[in-house]
Amino acid sequence: MTVRDSVPDGEYRFFTFQGQAGQRVRVRVEAEPGSGFDPVAALLGPEGDVLIEVDDVDEDLNPSFTFQLPQDGSYNVRVNGYLTGGPFTVYVETVFS
Repeated sequence: MTVRDSVPDGEYRFFTFQGQAGQRVRVRVEAEPGSGFDPVAALLGPEGDVLIEVDDVDEDLNPSFTFQLPQDGSYNVRVNGYLTGGPFTVYVETVFS
């Protein structure tokens, strides 16, 4: 899944996908270059609980992570900004290993 969107300061955007127990997914959020947007990404489980939340990775302001899903169901990637709002692209990919 690849989606371009934007989020106002202080708000969230949610992106839903179906997952299966044991599936590994890679989530990346990339701010539009030059926008000044500092994104934060979280993966929410089928019950709405936060499974992982990532802000900066190394020296990059764009969050990314790989996560193994614990159960079948609908998952949400939640995107917001750290003290900012702005445009971004979210990527959710299945990881085959």
